[in-house]
Amino acid sequence: MESSGKGVGGVPRNGGIPVDAGDAPGKRSSSARGLLSIIRSYHLFLELGVFLALFPLWADRVSRPLGIPLVMVMRLVGIYTIAAVGLNLLMGYAGQISLGHAAFFGIGAYTSALLCLKAHFPPWLGIPAAVAVSAILGFMVAPVLRLKGHYLAMATLGLGMVFFVFMREMTWLTGGNDGLRNIPALSLPGLAIGEGRDYLRKEYFFIWIIALLVLLFCHNLVRSRSGRAMQALHQSEVAAEVMGVDVSWEKIKAFVLSAALAGMAGGIFAHIQGYIDPNLFTIVLSIQLVTMVVVGGMESIWGAVAGAGVITFIPKVVEALPKWLGEVPHWLEKYSNYEGIIYGLILVLTMVFMPKGITRGLADMVRYRRSPFVNPLRKKALE
Repeated sequence: MESSGKGVGGVPRNGGIPVDAGDAPGKRSSSARGLLSIIRSYHLFLELGVFLALFPLWADRVSRPLGIPLVMVMRLVGIYTIAAVGLNLLMGYAGQISLGHAAFFGIGAYTSALLCLKAHFPPWLGIPAAVAVSAILGFMVAPVLRLKGHYLAMATLGLGMVFFVFMREMTWLTGGNDGLRNIPALSLPGLAIGEGRDYLRKEYFFIWIIALLVLLFCHNLVRSRSGRAMQALHQSEVAAEVMGVDVSWEKIKAFVLSAALAGMAGGIFAHIQGYIDPNLFTIVLSIQLVTMVVVGGMESIWGAVAGAGVITFIPKVVEALPKWLGEVPHWLEKYSNYEGIIYGLILVLTMVFMPKGITRGLADMVRYRRSPFVNPLRKKALE
């Protein structure tokens, strides 16, 4: 005989106390699954946050033996991560190439520096102003996105060259080749970040907190409706338009956002350097940013972090070679620009063996080890 769940007279067997639906096992398991889903989605942020929090403790011990100021270099990695993740949104997700993002980086740097030096803005107001000015200028030049392929690349390259000439020739404002000096250090209301005995650590944590927030924003953006529209645009503009995507507007949004993030990175850069001049924002910087995106992995938010780390640390490793080897090998001495040779080798090797970048390549290697019947790296390299 089946139990009905009720006692005599229809009174519930639990003494008349109603069962709360929130205590039901099904709902509890659903909540647990939701929590696990959130942890899976954001576990990389947690892991990176823990690594960054502990990094200075380890770096202090090994910086001197290695001959590389690790905390100082990691500040630059954080800044370039902000710029690279913005460029990745434009190139990797929206499919629009830019060889002129050094211009927006420089605009951000000069905007914040000039406001602090001429108008006596504090840095915590100068940097948001740099973001706004870079975004506005990005919106103004966005019509170049009507061009495609190498035409767009040449147009954005021209934009970077125009910026360089203006910054060099407008000596009354920018100082020309002499640049701007004595730019105030980073600060927040009531907190001097760029001053004091531990200023490097304070700048390091400030920069990486901003970088993590930017990464989190972009992580959520690419999974939103707007992010899916950008990815559809990358696959096929015609198909995206048929599906109802406003192609022109999505291109503009991606371009303006990437310009704003480059401006943010430039503003922070100006305040940790204390000095800027036009030669810091040439085509070389644009190529470095593009290389960071390509080497790290397009269509991957984490590719910006990996690419920025690899490309930023290469010059420091090259500088430390004499200390590690005792002397630079004779066959390398005749190449005065062996740093450029290493850049080129890394780019070529990445394109051959990890065509989707370091992050995607490592992920494919993990999958291959779990399922060795098909080698995805070999397959992608031959495509």
